[in-house]
Amino acid sequence: MSLIYFKLGILSLFCLFCTSGYCQRNPEAIEKLIANCVEKAMAASVYMIEYDTLKNTVQDGIGEESGFSGVVVSEAGHILTASHAAMPNQVYQIRFPDGSRHIAVGLGRIGIQDKGMDFDMAMVKIIKPGKWPFAMMAPAKELRINQPVISISYPGAFFKQMPNVRYGRISDIDLSDGFIESSAKMEPGDSGGPLFDQYGRVVGVHSWIKEKEDQNYDVPVDHFLKYWTALNVAKDYAALPVADTLPAEVAPMKVIPVPALEDLAVISAKNLQSVVMLSSARGGQQVPILGTLIDYGNASYIISKSTMVFNNPLLKIGDRNVAVQVVKRDRENDLVLLKNNERLYRGIKIKPEVKNPELKIKDLGKILVTALPKDSTKVGVLSAVYTDIPLVSSMGYLGAAAQYADGKITLNRIGKESTAAYLKPKDQVTKINGVTVHTASDYDKEFAKYIAGDSISLDIVREGNPMQFNVYLEGQPTVRHVSFDYAGGRSDRSDGFKNILIQDAAVKADECGSPVFNSTGDFYGINISRRSRTSSIIMPIVTLAEFLKTYIKHKNIFR
Repeated sequence: MSLIYFKLGILSLFCLFCTSGYCQRNPEAIEKLIANCVEKAMAASVYMIEYDTLKNTVQDGIGEESGFSGVVVSEAGHILTASHAAMPNQVYQIRFPDGSRHIAVGLGRIGIQDKGMDFDMAMVKIIKPGKWPFAMMAPAKELRINQPVISISYPGAFFKQMPNVRYGRISDIDLSDGFIESSAKMEPGDSGGPLFDQYGRVVGVHSWIKEKEDQNYDVPVDHFLKYWTALNVAKDYAALPVADTLPAEVAPMKVIPVPALEDLAVISAKNLQSVVMLSSARGGQQVPILGTLIDYGNASYIISKSTMVFNNPLLKIGDRNVAVQVVKRDRENDLVLLKNNERLYRGIKIKPEVKNPELKIKDLGKILVTALPKDSTKVGVLSAVYTDIPLVSSMGYLGAAAQYADGKITLNRIGKESTAAYLKPKDQVTKINGVTVHTASDYDKEFAKYIAGDSISLDIVREGNPMQFNVYLEGQPTVRHVSFDYAGGRSDRSDGFKNILIQDAAVKADECGSPVFNSTGDFYGINISRRSRTSSIIMPIVTLAEFLKTYIKHKNIFR
């Protein structure tokens, strides 16, 4: 314990320029603050999963998405995490952001209620002796309302080596219920992950959330310090153990509250005018989505999210709805290119030789501004740079289960909210998009070809009568959990993208297609999906340029 506080004392000599109050008014200062935290703390933020050392693999029955987060807080390899994620004596594989993997074992666990206070604490320790990268800790009494905090952990919506960065502010420091509240968003997979202050010190450990995206709750690190000795024993405590006597605290470091990002971010009128409102017909409904006005060559185009643009698309200009034409779609990147004959505001100019912004780990936390209609914006920070998201949630989903019996494939269950609600149990499926299916294996093989947003034909026989339907495939259904209750929900096509950027802004699914800029007005790309509670996905500018170049080249060939 004394070693930990001694190093906190040394750290208190260090001071960031932000403590002058300058960062209260300057977006660049906030970005510098986050970058400094990431530089100091990311190396200590780890991903953990149950591991079988005899088979040298993840434990049977455990999927990659079942892992959780933690933070190393000592050179000897002590890791803080949440009691609802870890168990005593359980073996874990620990993965650091640099890709190195090591074996650790669960120690103490305190997951109880006592006198109206919840405790959600566990400790894990790396088995191999070493000098591990670690983060220092800071007591909750130093926290201030609206002070900046940074989350660096591993949300379950992603399968990647590096953690995501998220930014927020402290909103409640009343610890009577046992938790700190902040707007730094979390979701399943983040459990046990660290919440850092501006100096890269751990102030809390991720525990739970409420429905609103700005309601996120962390265990204050004080609790871990108070029960440090008990947590070093591999025991699942049924009652609060004996607390440690803590040494006198060092002088607190100066913390300055900061405004919300929305109050700092500035966007030009020209960039605000680059977003447009679209709608299109799906069945009997008009589906809204946004688009970005692009100038390329000597022409203007609109780029949007393909799986949200259906039949007879319309562009809203003032009080009018004007027909626009779909001229090209890109299934892989979920892009659609539209054109109309109306004279529009000048759009964002893209040149054929454009390059993506050079973004690295040091750039995580850069402020990003999404332009929305009616001169409004959504503001977040850069969470991850140029990464791939495998196709998982966006595999095509019909919403109807099938069985194979008596040489026939028949539907036996139809989802109530499925787009296939007009199908009926006992319908016999004979063809999928023109391909004859004879067995359950044929059925599964054919559906595996399609992703959310695809429209396919389905041939069936109902009570002896052949019929054909056109079916729009949705994304895989979400489980019932508060982490999926955010406004607008997940995009049907939310993954299966390459070389994308991730931000933590709360962009709704029907706000995709909108343009994204950095704090100085540079165009980064368009929002292509709302992936999860903590993240929206940006399709970068080079991918947009390649899409446009392909269209122009094809048009010239067949002119």
